[in-house]
Amino acid sequence: MSERQDDESIADYENLLRRVPNWPNMVKFDENTQAYRPTSACFDDPDGGEELSVTLETPHLNGGGTYETAAKEPGFGIASVPAGVSRRISDPSQKLVREPTDDDPHHALIVGKKTKSQKRKLAKAAKLLKKPLSEG
Repeated sequence: MSERQDDESIADYENLLRRVPNWPNMVKFDENTQAYRPTSACFDDPDGGEELSVTLETPHLNGGGTYETAAKEPGFGIASVPAGVSRRISDPSQKLVREPTDDDPHHALIVGKKTKSQKRKLAKAAKLLKKPLSEG
């Protein structure tokens, strides 16, 4: 995984959309900002890996997508975090890599191992654009 090269065509100001499941402990109320935000659990690498799935916001929206279509699952929410923050949460930096899929031509990955502290930094920098709907 570490051999992947950072895609410098993804600007630091580009927002990366991350799906927020409607599971317990995925969203919390931040007393400092007086708003809901995703928790660090939203930024866990699946299965202990080093690749976190995101969608590039600008091309997704410019291509006719919405936050609802980026969420892909009914009831899921969407958070955004700037690419530059994602790159700089660790040393060495995380890498951003485009990896289009059949159902998401604007799919990308944040590549690199993320510690609990780094996941917290992502969560604190993230903005909740669409709150997940509660199950039940």
